[in-house]
Parts: sequence; structure tokens; C-alpha cells
Amino acid sequence: MAALTGWFGGKNSMSKWIYSYIPKDVKTYSEVFSGSMAVFFNEDFSQCENIVFNDYNKLQTNFMICCKDYDRMLKELELAFLPGGFLYCDKKDVSEMKKHYRDLYTDTKTASKCDFYDNLDFDMPNYEKAVIYSFMITSAFNACHARGAGFSGITKTNKLKITTLINKLKKEEYHKKLNQLNKIECLDFEELIKKYDGGDTFFYLDPPYKYTDGDGTHDQDYGSKDIFGDSAHKRLAIILQKSKARWSLSYYWFKELEEWFPRDKYFWTTKEFHRPSASFSNDQKGIELIIMNYDPTTGKKLNNSNVSNTRTAV
Repeated sequence: MAALTGWFGGKNSMSKWIYSYIPKDVKTYSEVFSGSMAVFFNEDFSQCENIVFNDYNKLQTNFMICCKDYDRMLKELELAFLPGGFLYCDKKDVSEMKKHYRDLYTDTKTASKCDFYDNLDFDMPNYEKAVIYSFMITSAFNACHARGAGFSGITKTNKLKITTLINKLKKEEYHKKLNQLNKIECLDFEELIKKYDGGDTFFYLDPPYKYTDGDGTHDQDYGSKDIFGDSAHKRLAIILQKSKARWSLSYYWFKELEEWFPRDKYFWTTKEFHRPSASFSNDQKGIELIIMNYDPTTGKKLNNSNVSNTRTAV
């Protein structure tokens, strides 16, 4: 099983490793920067009483609200392929069909810079925008946000990739997951943490990374510097230092982490992985880091104990 859609920087391929460190006695589980919520969809959280989705992206939040009513969302997606629908195409030739959808993607991406994000009323799910957004995010990773996200929405068998989402929404296993997702928020991470903070809560945090090079020397990011800069990373560290909940935090290493989360007071673990983008270094290897405020062998919060907690997983 995987998340409903892909996501730029998503954790589908790392979910088992991340999950292996999460205590199994938590009652409330939240992915603070949910995105596609890959860890939740890939792993078993059936013991939890509350599953909290949160993303500051209004379109992603609206998409997840609409998918919870999977019967309605399926109907809206299927209607979009009929004459007059957003995804309708009367081209019979495969090359013309591909051009049609590539042009549609480009036009919609341009329009999204205007009011596509605005005026969403979360008391009334907007299925039209959810359908359009579904096309966008299945056509390219983080299509509405990432720089240079070109169209790649056709499979090798010449089908739109959005059909994969449609097929997932028909499956009982996804219905069970969506039914378990009982709280959907669109909050700044600080608001979300303060709202659900407590001893029975577990936060998994996968924020926009500060650097793309694992040695912390390459000042690049996921196209997010303007919306999640240095001050946001520091603010996140401060709120986590004060949190009553247990949490795990994913990052690439950068030097400020040593000051914010000293290794003698927090549990650190790392794993080498294959980077998915050709824009990275030649060896295509990276080091993923997880920092925890608890001992994963016991599940107990560390309470700033002066014990060395560094581990390396391979």
C-alpha cells in the first residue's frame, strides 16, 4: 500500500524505517507536515484513537477532505472525463492526446498562480478544485509548487496517471485508512502542535528541508526557502523543545541541529539512501536523519537525560 498520490520529498520508500522507531502505544498520531501522509498510509496505526492530518497547503487539505468522501470524489473524478468535464479529451491519436493533456497541465499551472489557491471554504469541500488539483499532483511531483515541475502525467501504457488515484479510491484498504483519518487541519505547525500537544500524542515531522546536500554545505532546498526559511526552522525547534508529546523529526543534517537538539539529550539515527533526482551529487547517495525526543527501545520520553543516543542504521 502507498499514499494516495506521490509527493515531492514524500516518504513512501522510507516509511518502514521511520515507522520502526515510532512507539506503538500512542493514542493520537499526527503528521504535522502531512503532504501525502505517506507513513500513515503505508503502515499500521489501527491502535490509535485519533489520526490527525495537517497541511498548510489549502489545496492539499481540501483534496484530503474530499477524498474522505471517496464515493463522491470518485463520482466527481469520473464525471471530469465525460464531455464538458475538465479532463475530457476527444483526441483519438495518442500523440495528440498527450499534447492535449500537456497543454492542459501548463495552462492550469499558470492559472494556479492566480486565484486557484484562494477562497476555499473548509466547511464545504470544493470538489471542482479537488479534481483539478488531483490532475496537477498526479502529473508532476508537487506540481503547483516546485520549480521546473514539468508534465509527466502519462503512463507507459498511455493512460493518465490520475487513473491510479481513481483505482485506489475504489479499494477497501484505502476506504479503511480514510475512515480512520478523523481530524483534518490546515494550520501552521506551531498552532497544530499546541492544539494536540500532550503525553498521549505522537508527532511525526517532515518539514521542507533546509539543504539538499547531506553535509549541510549546499544552500538549496525543495523550492521552499521563501515559505519555510531559517526563521521557520528555528521556530520549529523551539516549539519541539517545549513539547509534552513524543515526536520524531526528519531532516538532512545541517549545523544548527547540533545546537538545537544536542546528541546527548536527543536520540539521533541515520540511514543512507538513494537520492531520486539527477540534480544531486554524482554518487546519488544521501543521509536521511531522524531526531527523537524519546528512547525508541523503551518508548519513554528522554526528558533531556545526559545519555549518548546516537545510532546509525544501514
